[in-house]
Amino acid sequence: MDFYTLSYVESLAVGGQPWGFIIFVVVLLALLVLGIQVLRNGLTSRYRDLMVILSLIVVFFLGLEYQEYNRMKTYSEDSSRMAQFLHSFSTERSVPSEQLAVNSLKIRNGMILKVSDTYYEVQFNPEFSTYTITRVYKVSPTDRIHDKADVLP
Repeated sequence: MDFYTLSYVESLAVGGQPWGFIIFVVVLLALLVLGIQVLRNGLTSRYRDLMVILSLIVVFFLGLEYQEYNRMKTYSEDSSRMAQFLHSFSTERSVPSEQLAVNSLKIRNGMILKVSDTYYEVQFNPEFSTYTITRVYKVSPTDRIHDKADVLP
């Protein structure tokens, strides 16, 4: 079973891949240069077709960036809620946060919380504002713990 530490959850909230943004900026600059050429030579020039193609590419990249923005926003909200839960559990139970790990990256009913070598199932109310824990026992003895060092730079 895979478990994720608090530092792993917090480290995933930041970061993103800048390649899409860099390509988008390059396409925008090419569109600007072509726009200047079209204005200088008129709409009957050979640059008009390239302008249309680059405009469609810009619209495509805008759609991809918007989709990535929404995905990262949702993921950031989920990981911050999980980090808040782990911090509150750590302070309420006087358990060092380094000893905590969960089997999910987002808060959900039935997730397993590992405290040292003890396992608990966590159940939340419908608003996810309160929780109850029940001790559970594992069938398989092996755990794979993901920590901050496992996150790619």
